[in-house]
Amino acid sequence: MLITCPNCKSVFRLHKPDDLDKKLRCSICKTVFVVRDADYELEEEENASPAGDMPTPQINLDTPFATDTPVTKKSKGIRIFLILFFSAICFISILWSFTNYLDPIKEKYFNRDNANIQAKIDAENKRIEELAEKVKLLQINGLRQYTMPNDKIGTLTVIEGKIINGFDEARGLIQVECSLYNEGGELLINKKQIAGTSLSLFQLQVLSEHELEQNLNNNLDIMQRNTNIAPGASTPFMCIFYNPPQNAANFNIKIVSAEKPEDVSQQNTTF
Repeated sequence: MLITCPNCKSVFRLHKPDDLDKKLRCSICKTVFVVRDADYELEEEENASPAGDMPTPQINLDTPFATDTPVTKKSKGIRIFLILFFSAICFISILWSFTNYLDPIKEKYFNRDNANIQAKIDAENKRIEELAEKVKLLQINGLRQYTMPNDKIGTLTVIEGKIINGFDEARGLIQVECSLYNEGGELLINKKQIAGTSLSLFQLQVLSEHELEQNLNNNLDIMQRNTNIAPGASTPFMCIFYNPPQNAANFNIKIVSAEKPEDVSQQNTTF
């Protein structure tokens, strides 16, 4: 007998009359429908196709009809993979957080950066402690700060004074750091300067910036005044800011480094 899909109107040949009153699926549009005995005559002649001998598609009776969309092997495989994948992540997370089985991996790949950072912090703390020991008995004396005009540059802010060695042994290569701040205490500019040199007011007025820096870092003066400062002796220092910020209101100076004479002799004395 011939039957027609109620959705796409495709015509099929039903070879088994026993399939009447059962759910069938159209192989063209996948529509599920029921062929009722009362709706179709069993006589093949009365249901002949207008197309004559044109072959008709075969109805698909092998697919289960529990759902409209069949579950393929591929979709089942994807579901199984996702279940196993997320289960593995949960299992590894539990091992990572609540057990020590993965500690070797943590130590090798994840704690290495933390160890390096901590090592750098420890090294910096040690350097600061050593520096504090080297400069703790050095004292700044005769400190003064002033501003003056320069013929070639404009305005200079000068900070100068003397550093007295309060240790019971010599010190050398003393370096200071000078800073300028605004009224709110915000740092505007800072500069490090090796001690041992100073300039006259005339030099400050007429020399260029390059010439001033050459005189402040004169190797001969530094070798004579800042390599073997005896206990109780002093060495001068001068720090110059060229055309400093106009809102500079306060200044600060601190000693940032110093060496023993035996350490000075081992260093390259090019400043």
